[in-house]
Amino acid sequence: MEHKAPKALIDDISEKELKLCLAIMLYREQKISIGQAAKLSDLTLTDFVYELGKHEEAFTNITEEELKELR
Repeated sequence: MEHKAPKALIDDISEKELKLCLAIMLYREQKISIGQAAKLSDLTLTDFVYELGKHEEAFTNITEEELKELR
C-alpha cells in the first residue's frame, strides 16, 4: 500500500526537516539510539538534544520512577 502526501505539504517541508522528524520519531519509538538519530538528522548530538527540547521530546528514556529511585 503506497501513501502519497499532498504536493503542497511536500513543497513546504525541507529534506532537513523531514530527516529531523523521522529521527525524532524513530528515537521516541526506541528504534534507534540518540547517536543514530543525531546522525540521521545530520546534527551533532548536542544540536539533536536541543531539537528534542524544542519539540518537547525527552532526550532520555529514564522514567519518572527510575529518577525517583536515583534520589
